[in-house]
Amino acid sequence: MPGWDTWSAEEISAMQDSALNAFINERVYPFHPHYRRLFDESGIDPAGVKSVADLQKLPFTQKEDIAPYTDDPDHPRHFVLEPGFDKVKLHKSKGWVPQMTDTEAAGGAAEQDFREEYQPVLPMFTTGRTAEPTPFFFTMYDLERMKEAGRRLASVVASRAPETYDRSVVAVNNFPGPSHLAYWVALTGAEGAAITTVNTGGGPVLGNERILNIIERVRPTLFMGLPGYTYDLLRMAAAEGRDFSDLQIVAMGGDRITQGAREKIAALLEEMGAVDPVVTGAYGCTEMKYAWGDCGDDESRGYHTYPDMEIIEVVDPESGKVLGEGETGELVVTNIDARGSVVLRYRTGDILVGGYSLGQCPCCGRTMPRISSAISRRAVATEFALTKIKGNLVNLNAFASILNQNVDILEWQVELRKRNDDPDDIDEVSVFLCPTSVGEVAGLRERIIDSVRTNLEFTPDKVVVTSYEEMAERLAREGGTKSAQILDLRS
Repeated sequence: MPGWDTWSAEEISAMQDSALNAFINERVYPFHPHYRRLFDESGIDPAGVKSVADLQKLPFTQKEDIAPYTDDPDHPRHFVLEPGFDKVKLHKSKGWVPQMTDTEAAGGAAEQDFREEYQPVLPMFTTGRTAEPTPFFFTMYDLERMKEAGRRLASVVASRAPETYDRSVVAVNNFPGPSHLAYWVALTGAEGAAITTVNTGGGPVLGNERILNIIERVRPTLFMGLPGYTYDLLRMAAAEGRDFSDLQIVAMGGDRITQGAREKIAALLEEMGAVDPVVTGAYGCTEMKYAWGDCGDDESRGYHTYPDMEIIEVVDPESGKVLGEGETGELVVTNIDARGSVVLRYRTGDILVGGYSLGQCPCCGRTMPRISSAISRRAVATEFALTKIKGNLVNLNAFASILNQNVDILEWQVELRKRNDDPDDIDEVSVFLCPTSVGEVAGLRERIIDSVRTNLEFTPDKVVVTSYEEMAERLAREGGTKSAQILDLRS
């Protein structure tokens, strides 16, 4: 959309007020099962939500609200816009806009347009209760929005690249796919920016050696991947004396990106012949449906948002009070132009140190709101204990579901570390198991590896079968409580 990066604060405010009012009254209240019920039961008039400030009339939405229940496994569908192809005439008295008349519905082209806007075509799965994943649905309309968001992201991360960059860009998308949002952001963003891209699927798909060979062969100017894997891969490449002199930009996402990681990766690239490489990052979440980019200054200037696609709030994590510019708090996101699964006032669980900024970016000059890139997770005592492992948002309580329900396991412990105790290296996950006296030990390690890979979408680095005495000693060192079963030693 022209002007997306040059709007003034006044223009953004007016645009968001108008877009929010239209979205809630023309899409959300008529079509969204969960929010229609919430509005009705809470006595909230959707027509009364006329501005961003009016969002505070609505309660927050959290991960627990979307996740499937044991007695309602289809609960995530309650968050999908469902106008229904046979019920598209809406009540004009309510101010709702008809999407398609019966006559138009008879025409194949009109019905196809309708389906492309509303019919879910792609579910992406986020962490759910225990080991149960939560689907978040995308339509063709969402994928087109993701393409536009990706074009903007590419523009932001390339802000410091040489003038010849756009004319010569070739990219390698090394994000794990296709179930990972970052993979789709890179894929559709490359389409939106018309970038020639090799999509590897990451190390588990092709293996590091083949990926390194591809990089040397296609000579990409842009590399995209998870921070830990990227650091590990480039360190391997430097040790082998690879020539990566054409790489101009490394853009990472899916996990926290530290300043130390930026500096280490830049040094590795320079060691392999790159000149003044840009090492930057992106932030996104499945519920947002795309990602924001950092313009790649020597120090982070924050992630540049798209105010016509979402509304951001920063709130006090305890009280829920909306905070002002520059104040540290939890990021809350509201969709204002999405289809498929839609959320309002969604608490991401991410704490922004320094909050957000409305001023002009001192690096690239863009004027859209920016959020701080200093991000940590909110600590909450609920059935969801969320953290990033190898780029995936994982509910640590899912380990309990997987391991406690296995009749062959008496006691267990999961240990999370950084490889070589380097805070910028890849995550390592070790699972320690003590079998029951009557349990089936043969093949237990392989069965647990398969179960973790199936339910949590990553493979543990090590599964060790121990004796009862060894396990008792491990748990006793950590106090012997339930919290001793999962140790996060990465910080």
